[in-house]
Amino acid sequence: MPTNTKLKLSIGLTITAIVIYYSIGALKGLNVEGLFHSDINWSFTVVSVIIFVYANYIRGLAYTRGIDRDMDRMTALQIVGIGHAANMVLPFHVGEGLRAAFFPSGYSAIRRTNLLVIPAFADFAAIMMLSILAVPFAGFKDQNLLKALWILTFLCIAALILFMILIVFLPRLRSYFSEYLNFDTVKMMFWVILSWILLLVSTWLGLVAFDFPWMASIRMSLAVFAATNIINFIPATPGAIGLFEYGTILGLGGLGIDQTTALSVSLLLHLIQYAALLPLGIFLYIKSLHGQYGKAFTKMWHINRQKDTKWLTLKRIK
Repeated sequence: MPTNTKLKLSIGLTITAIVIYYSIGALKGLNVEGLFHSDINWSFTVVSVIIFVYANYIRGLAYTRGIDRDMDRMTALQIVGIGHAANMVLPFHVGEGLRAAFFPSGYSAIRRTNLLVIPAFADFAAIMMLSILAVPFAGFKDQNLLKALWILTFLCIAALILFMILIVFLPRLRSYFSEYLNFDTVKMMFWVILSWILLLVSTWLGLVAFDFPWMASIRMSLAVFAATNIINFIPATPGAIGLFEYGTILGLGGLGIDQTTALSVSLLLHLIQYAALLPLGIFLYIKSLHGQYGKAFTKMWHINRQKDTKWLTLKRIK
């Protein structure tokens, strides 16, 4: 097996061990034992998990039907799914950086960086857009959250204006991004927004599963979406444990839901995320290892078998 492959394999196994270690800690920190004694509709919960998984598939289409038509759908799903799964068990949004390792081997460092940064900005824009629309429909009036939302909105608009000015007046920067200044970027944005809408639907079904009324759950899901995603911009604990619960309590508190109930809701919604992303991430990671190292393992196994056969033959001759 080539030294480069051995090095990648060692790094892969190390990452696997780290992820397993942090997964155990993250799941312990969730403290979901009490949920199993609550009156929860687990059928709706399962549907919510399925929609959450499907949203990751749709997010992958931002590559294959958007800014990178050369990429196949499985690779795109691996980049998205493994990155999100890693974020659920590793701190500081480390999964965003790990995605770079799962791009096709022929991609240059610059291309990988562009394909990470541009969709990340698209995610931010989609979250802000949906959150701004969610606030008036949700009806909650928490001043701290509203202030944070408006600050982020103005910063986003200012950054967009500055970027457009730089693109116009700096030819070198314009040529650097020229590959992505086309209609495919608009298509990418469509798939990104659609994926976040599906995540919003997953949250809504999670609230319905907690036996909240169907129509009331729509307002509540909008409040939870805005609060948790804005707070989740803070890179901190694995899976935003603690921050997600705080955001859910904050969002639902603005609608008159008591903290005890809101905490139980937050645990269920967080459990849905883990139930969707961890199995998906593990499956995609194993599949990626099979694709990258399967031939190397097979070749190594054949070489070792040939060596064993030669050794047995020599032993019999002696």
